[in-house]
Amino acid sequence: MREAAARIQSSNNLKQIGIALHNFNDSFNGLPNNGSWDHNSQNPWGTPQLDMPNLSSWAFKILPYVEQENLYRVWNNGVSLRVFRDPGRGGDGIANNGNGNNGNTNPAIGAVTDYAGNWNVLNDRDWWEQPRRPTGNWAVQTIRDGSSNTIVVGGKALGTWQYPTRYGWDWDETIRFGGSGGTCRGAFWGGWWDEQAASVRQDTNNSIDKSNAWGGPHAGGCLFLMGDGAVRLVGYGRNQLVLRAALTPNGGEVNSLP
Repeated sequence: MREAAARIQSSNNLKQIGIALHNFNDSFNGLPNNGSWDHNSQNPWGTPQLDMPNLSSWAFKILPYVEQENLYRVWNNGVSLRVFRDPGRGGDGIANNGNGNNGNTNPAIGAVTDYAGNWNVLNDRDWWEQPRRPTGNWAVQTIRDGSSNTIVVGGKALGTWQYPTRYGWDWDETIRFGGSGGTCRGAFWGGWWDEQAASVRQDTNNSIDKSNAWGGPHAGGCLFLMGDGAVRLVGYGRNQLVLRAALTPNGGEVNSLP
């Protein structure tokens, strides 16, 4: 019963995220991008407060749409965000390592997310995009395969050893840390990365590489938010060609996710 309740809450989190993304899209005529590590010679480790929306991840950009307007305006590293936490993992959802720097200007400290954006839809900020304008990359906003056939956000693979202590690095960066695998998965960079991008794995305590892979703590499979707001459960070990079709927004494939 506890497992079922956790999965239902996680599904509700994704539905709330989906509503927030749609509201963001209505406001800015585009989906949020995933930010940037260090574009335009701006160092994210010392980024002024005003530049945070520009460089931070898609999850940070939708804070006003998940009832976190105050946190969006005045960031606090000690605030945990329930909407981004899968209750099946426990912990407080806050990275506290940050290379020894506990100041509010350090994006490696603070709230993490158990849900990653699809890098093929919520991709990183391009260098030419206007400063402080928290909009997406216009090149990928058209989802020709149909919103009901395209994954926008999904559970990200983690190791169970990460549950009690989140460090803000190694594919688990905070929502303030733009351009990272901590907030996105599914990048098709060729070779081994393509295999990882279309992998769905249950959290374990072994050393299987979680980089760029999807997953979660639930026995039944991994939860994915589709572009139309629906949440689907995808079993672990799902055919990679099927998952790849759902991750590419303009691939022209026939989607056969459940």
